[in-house]
Amino acid sequence: MMPHVSDATPDPPPRTGAPPPAGVVASGPVTVPVPEIPRQPLVTIAVVALAGLLTITAFAGPGLVALAVALAAGVIAWGWSGLLGLPSPRGTAFVLVVGSTAAIGTALATRDDPFLAWMPAALAGSMIVAFLHQLARRDGRPRLVESIASTITAIAIVVSGASLVVLPRTLHGATVVALACTAVAVSAVTDLVGGSRRLRAWLLPLALLAGGAAAIVVGCPLGAVSWGASALLGLLAAGVSHAVRRVLAILPAISSARSQLVSACTSVLTGGVVVYVVGRLLIA
Repeated sequence: MMPHVSDATPDPPPRTGAPPPAGVVASGPVTVPVPEIPRQPLVTIAVVALAGLLTITAFAGPGLVALAVALAAGVIAWGWSGLLGLPSPRGTAFVLVVGSTAAIGTALATRDDPFLAWMPAALAGSMIVAFLHQLARRDGRPRLVESIASTITAIAIVVSGASLVVLPRTLHGATVVALACTAVAVSAVTDLVGGSRRLRAWLLPLALLAGGAAAIVVGCPLGAVSWGASALLGLLAAGVSHAVRRVLAILPAISSARSQLVSACTSVLTGGVVVYVVGRLLIA
């Protein structure tokens, strides 16, 4: 018996990639475009305190700025592993102490321009120590890449903060530090409105605007810095500081006091090299 043959066009195969019905989409979970940022008053207080300390020490000389940066670097070494959940916390803290000492000591010892000429060497040496630490581990080296990347990131943050040590040796360098630290402190205050759903998406523009305005208010009476340079310095310092706190605020360990202190110190030191470059090009 011959099979039945039809000239009709066969039905097309079902589209596996077709979108689900509208009712299914409507009943699915809704993704919030901006994650909720918990209020962290301790971070704000610590940022304001460290920024104020750097401002005062900037007018006292490079030695005291080095002590302030060393204090912040010590807090980072103390709590960086806990904040990111890294293995081998003692070894990581040792590497960060060595890297911080090398970066701050190099900045303090260089008295002639270019002041950051030996800073790359300090960073490279610290990276070698970080790799040697991984070779010396006896725990099977779990999460090796994550551990190395996180440790080197912390070293780079401290190296960036060490750039502030040499600014008091430049013309109007102390004023540059004061303007940048004022912008960072004001941007930290704006974080307190992060719990508001309406203002959550506007936190970065708010931090930039507040930081730039604060830098102008502080810079214009001093007379050494134009309002345009003050605004640019304030915008960049506030933006970098806010971005760092925004990234660290979603980590699970940020609820502890130690991690919040680490977040505060990290957000202040990260923009150090940006402050140095802008200050040398436009102001000092």
